[in-house]
Amino acid sequence: MLKALIVVVAFLAPLAVAAGVSEEPVLENPRTLAVALGAAWLAAALVGYGFYGGKRCIGAATLLTVAAVVVLVAYARPWVGEEENVMFWYEASFAYLGPVIGSPIENVTLRFPCPTIENRPPAIPVPSWALYYQGENGLSLQMTNQVITQLMGDRTSALGILAHGLENTRYGARISYVLDEFYPREIFLLTTFLPIPASESSKITLSEEKDNLVTSAYCYYNPIENLINISFSSRLSKRVDNNFVIIENFSRLAENVEPGWWWWLYPIPSQ
Repeated sequence: MLKALIVVVAFLAPLAVAAGVSEEPVLENPRTLAVALGAAWLAAALVGYGFYGGKRCIGAATLLTVAAVVVLVAYARPWVGEEENVMFWYEASFAYLGPVIGSPIENVTLRFPCPTIENRPPAIPVPSWALYYQGENGLSLQMTNQVITQLMGDRTSALGILAHGLENTRYGARISYVLDEFYPREIFLLTTFLPIPASESSKITLSEEKDNLVTSAYCYYNPIENLINISFSSRLSKRVDNNFVIIENFSRLAENVEPGWWWWLYPIPSQ
């Protein structure tokens, strides 16, 4: 047993030396790896010769080399780099267009369409968010990720994010946010980059299913007796060369809305 252990140590020593002196990872350099394996075989054969004689030392060194190659191919996968990613851009928004009864709304729960690949959400970075105000002179940024630019309309304090995360709903995965207060003519916008492995990039979608060109969003708020006008939008773009090209674009405007409803969003035809 001790003799076999010494042979194994002799075999591993050249591999350890190669890993230490090489300027780049050994597994990423086929030539360096081949030289290291050859040196390991020779070291094991020479040490084993003193213990087992000619044929048995050759067999032991060869067996160790084959085992090392099997492990490398099965687990380390030399010469196989990380799969190239395709970059996507996700954005979604909710707009409180105006009250039918009362203002503002509170404890606003929003669920936005989530990109999925075969009904599974990819690894999604936490989106950036921004709060806008639709004034008479156009759209104005009020704050982004807790940094206030200017407060407009009836707002006198920063927007509070009470909760956020990814939820599994009856319509599939949804990106969820809970806001403390929301005022008429305000727009809540989410944006994030999505790096998707190239092999899965053709499968990503905002739709309920890849060939079902419809998706849904959800809104709940207090006071529950308030009826309001709202709009949702959600868009997915793909980077082609140096530009992002819209591949899916959904929206929905609804009037006299009651809280606690799912709203179907419909595709906007590409221009």
